[in-house]
Amino acid sequence: MFWNLYEAGIDRLEGRDERWLLQRDIVAEHRPRVLMTTEGWGWDRDGGRFFEDAKAGFGMDGALFTAKTGCHQAIFWQRDIEPVETERTPHDLAPWHGHGSVTLRLPGWSHELRFVVAHLDPFSPTNRRIESDRLRQYANPGAPAPTVLAMDANSLPPDDPEPDWTTVPRHRRDDHRWPGEKHADRAPLRRLLGEAEDPLFVDAGAHARDRSPTFGHHPPGQAPRRIDVFLLSPALTGALASYQAVDDPRLLPHDGRPGASDHRPITLRLRPR
Repeated sequence: MFWNLYEAGIDRLEGRDERWLLQRDIVAEHRPRVLMTTEGWGWDRDGGRFFEDAKAGFGMDGALFTAKTGCHQAIFWQRDIEPVETERTPHDLAPWHGHGSVTLRLPGWSHELRFVVAHLDPFSPTNRRIESDRLRQYANPGAPAPTVLAMDANSLPPDDPEPDWTTVPRHRRDDHRWPGEKHADRAPLRRLLGEAEDPLFVDAGAHARDRSPTFGHHPPGQAPRRIDVFLLSPALTGALASYQAVDDPRLLPHDGRPGASDHRPITLRLRPR
């Protein structure tokens, strides 16, 4: 599972737990073997108290990847899974939120899997291109472990529908478009996916023929679009059993209750190999 947790950490810093409790319950119901998250605001404070709360609430072990922006990322795994290696990006090498990686040994698998979580710059198409270029290192076909890369790309995959940018305030539209163009920024994911006949990564949602939006349903001022993605090493394509963008009424605000997140969680299931 991959999920952008929105402002739950900011809410908790202000003494409000409703959003976090909704997130905890949704994750517990899905019981992912591995969970990757973005927007862990405040998770490094007070000795990592919120991060420890997350591990306890999810019933998982995990690794926290702090960001100089304060918008932290994490990878969690069930406690019967063995962590092999953790890689953190130095803050001075990350233009914005950065990324992190954990290699895991999962029961039933004949080889290790590398899980990478990333969150690209929401404001700058230029930075997103730089960030995605750094992530291409994980596409190395000679690496000892194939990669599952999950991220909030803040940009669109090739061939996804063009969003209706008129719903976005004018001063924010060029956050999402390449300079001088009127269409969605697709360069970061296009460069990560590579050529169709010789791919670097495979887009799990597109491969499963599910391009449903993962973001933009609330709050107002956004355009629904798919910016949360799983990218797989081509060697894992045959192991892909299912992909889903989760639809849950608790994601939306209701009767004074906050929505669990402005992003839908996405899930995939891989057959052990």
